[in-house]
Amino acid sequence: MAPVLTARGVVRRYGARAVIDGIDLDLSAGEVAVLLGENGAGKTTLMRALAGELSLDGGSVAVVGVDLAREPERARRGLVHVSQRPALAPLATLREHAEALAGFRGLDPSWPVELAELAAALRLADAIDAPVRALSGGMQHKAALVLGLLARPPLVMFDEPHTGLDVRSALALRDLVRARRAGGTAFLLASHLAEATLALADRAVVLRGGRVGRVFGSDELAGFCGDARHFEREVLAAMGD
Repeated sequence: MAPVLTARGVVRRYGARAVIDGIDLDLSAGEVAVLLGENGAGKTTLMRALAGELSLDGGSVAVVGVDLAREPERARRGLVHVSQRPALAPLATLREHAEALAGFRGLDPSWPVELAELAAALRLADAIDAPVRALSGGMQHKAALVLGLLARPPLVMFDEPHTGLDVRSALALRDLVRARRAGGTAFLLASHLAEATLALADRAVVLRGGRVGRVFGSDELAGFCGDARHFEREVLAAMGD
């Protein structure tokens, strides 16, 4: 079985500056990897490049064995990317977004039941039929997370998924990610939260100046269990000055 995500030597430049500079990354089914790094380290740019939203200046990306450059539409069907500022139609409701998603991806006819379950888990049940523009920024973020999970692709990418979440919703998201991981979904998350990383990640990748500064494997992460501050110190050391 092909890896869910294979990235080799990924480069993305803005002018003469390489924001992403030769990154390799693999993700297998049922694996959760978390990108860590300071603002400007390249987390968001890398996720957008892997999602096919930005062209590459070097390297290659394949999603479930499909080359993103050669077959972009087919490759993108294998993933969902939820950014920090999701682009939702302001006049449409969450349910209407879900209906469009179901038609595009050919979701199981039971999707309305799952939509209700996901919305309830993230405390959004009362907002399913409200237009997006009537929702707060935090609620819009939750709506985008719901749609990302509802799509059920092999690869889900969330950029700072805990932004704006209350404690209960953050715990619910953790449980949803764990359940989907058990079902074989791969996740790539960008985060700055040590505790959330330790609770979810099989691997943590620290970016530094557009390159991989350090990788924490599952055994290392398990060793930090209950000691988020120690983990934070190690991450800061990997980020450098």
